[in-house]
Amino acid sequence: MEKLFGVLLSLYSGTPMQGKWVVACLHGAWPRIIGERLALVCRPAVFEGSELGVEIADPDWEEAVNSVKPALIEKLNAATGGLVKTLSLKTGGGAKRE
Repeated sequence: MEKLFGVLLSLYSGTPMQGKWVVACLHGAWPRIIGERLALVCRPAVFEGSELGVEIADPDWEEAVNSVKPALIEKLNAATGGLVKTLSLKTGGGAKRE
């Protein structure tokens, strides 16, 4: 994914489409990046600045996802060549920030 990400970064960096293609690229590689189990309950939704918004389908999973947030940020940062620095988690109850 890193090579494709680099190509897309050069094409869309700084454009209004940057956030959408970051989410699209992450969506395609999501289970490989964060693991199959977590990928079943959450997904990338929006990317702005250096923050990735992640939607959690089941509110019962929010605590579990939040507990591995630092590891997720590390994996996402590696997969995106350093673009993802923070995560916001959104369930039915709103977003949590690190």
